[in-house]
Amino acid sequence: MESPAFPISQIHPFGLEARVVAGLGLCEVPAGIVRDWVAEHRLVVLRGIRSPSDDEMMQFCSRLGTILEWEFGAVNELKAKPDPKNYLYTNRAVPFHWDGAFAGKVPHYIFFHCEGASPAGSGGETLFCDTTKLLQRISADQLRQWKEIRITYSTEKVVHYGGRFTSPLLERHPASGQPIIRFAEPVEDLNPVQLEIHGLLPEQHEGFLGEMAQLLREPETCLVHAWRTGDIVIADNHALLHGRNAFTQTAERHLRRVNIL
Repeated sequence: MESPAFPISQIHPFGLEARVVAGLGLCEVPAGIVRDWVAEHRLVVLRGIRSPSDDEMMQFCSRLGTILEWEFGAVNELKAKPDPKNYLYTNRAVPFHWDGAFAGKVPHYIFFHCEGASPAGSGGETLFCDTTKLLQRISADQLRQWKEIRITYSTEKVVHYGGRFTSPLLERHPASGQPIIRFAEPVEDLNPVQLEIHGLLPEQHEGFLGEMAQLLREPETCLVHAWRTGDIVIADNHALLHGRNAFTQTAERHLRRVNIL
């Protein structure tokens, strides 16, 4: 789907970039087109849009679905803080995960707006893994083994999420029915996240975690998004897992994130 106002191009290994008319407002972008793009391509990058206010973001996101409210509100200001309590608010790496896991309400979409990007080459890229593509690449033996795995995640609630829950490694996409992976890597940083792996022998756990770390980052299924100021990204939180590369130098970056059910 393409219109003169939204020339589009494919992103490798998945995703779509749409360049809108410079200065166009976010609410002038049809939400239905964005939903169709995300359903087909998993992720859309919008460039050229006038920087939206919080009200404009809320109005647009509400057209995609129900906005998930957190203790801090709907907009999560993702930037390094001088005295962080959680690794999300540092310049360090963020392991792969999916949003809403500890909340018990998994958003369909993640909306990001880049208020300010860090200098090129300073790291901090967001990683997105298309788990539907990953599952098409593994062996039949791996798939049989993964169907038996369940993982219990636990972390102390020191920011907006925390607690303990158990999830199967493999689930179905609630809209398309495609098999997807529900997996969050362990966190050994501020606000650690512990994993208890069920369905594997204890001596297999380390190998499984190493295998997942490698598979999630394979270039055939992992998109490395280097942010530009003004970027708007809408991602499928069911099909994709996401994380962040560490910054290679002290750098300021400010993302605004909204979760949409």
